[in-house]
Amino acid sequence: MKKVFLNEFTAREVQALLEQKEKVTAIISFGSCESHGWHCCLGPDYFVPTEVARRVALKLDNVVVAPCIPYGTSIHYNKYPMSITLRYETVTAIAEDMMESLIQNGIKRIYILNGHDGNIPSLEIAAHKIKDKYPEARILYLPAWWEKVGPLMGDRFEVWNGLGHGGEGETSIMMAVRPELVELEYAESQVPHKVIEIGSSANVIWDIEEVTQTGATGDPTKATREKGEQMLEILVNLVADTIERMNQNDWNY
Repeated sequence: MKKVFLNEFTAREVQALLEQKEKVTAIISFGSCESHGWHCCLGPDYFVPTEVARRVALKLDNVVVAPCIPYGTSIHYNKYPMSITLRYETVTAIAEDMMESLIQNGIKRIYILNGHDGNIPSLEIAAHKIKDKYPEARILYLPAWWEKVGPLMGDRFEVWNGLGHGGEGETSIMMAVRPELVELEYAESQVPHKVIEIGSSANVIWDIEEVTQTGATGDPTKATREKGEQMLEILVNLVADTIERMNQNDWNY
C-alpha cells in the first residue's frame, strides 16, 4: 500500500523520498473544529481536505501529504457549540513554520489546500511571507475549494449553487467522505437570502447567529451522497491536474 501521509513514513522512507526532493510536492491542509448544524459533525473542514489530499497523492507520483491542521480561526462560529478557535496570527505562524520546515528539508513545491473560510486571510499572509523569505519556493494556494466546485457541478445543485456552511454541497461531500458522521434527518434549510443579495455588491462580515438558527447555512436537506461523490471527483481532479500542469512546466510561473 502506497504511503502518502508524511507522519506515516519512517525516517528511512523519508530519506529515500528526499533523494529526489526537487521533484516532490507537499500538500499542506488546514481545517477547523466548529458547529456545522444539527445534522453534521464538527469536522468537515478537516475530513474533506484530508481525503482530497490523500486521493491526489495516491493518483500522482512524488506527492506527500502533511497531516491536516484540525483547528482554525472560528471566531465567527463561536455562538454555536463548540468551536475550538485559533487566533489569526496563530494560524499564520503555524503555516509559516510548516512551509519553512519543508523548505529547509529541500521540498520547495508546496500546495496549500484550505478547508475553512476563517483561515483564508491567515494562509495568504503566511504564503506571501514565506515567498518573500524563500524566493525559490513555489507555492499554490486553493483558499476556498467550495467556490471552485460549485460552477463545475453545473445544474446538479438545487439551492444557492450548493454553497453554505454545512449546506447542500458540504453535507453532500461529507456523505461521500464520512457518511457515518452525517444525520440527514436533523437537517434544516437555512438560506441567508439577505446576505446573498447584499453579497453581490460587497462582502458581508457576519456572525453565524445573524444568519442561521442551527449553526448551518444553505440547504442540507437537498444533500445526497451521489452529489458528494461527484464533488469529490471534481475536486481531486482539480488539484491533481493543477499539480501535473506545474510539473510539466518544472513549477516555473
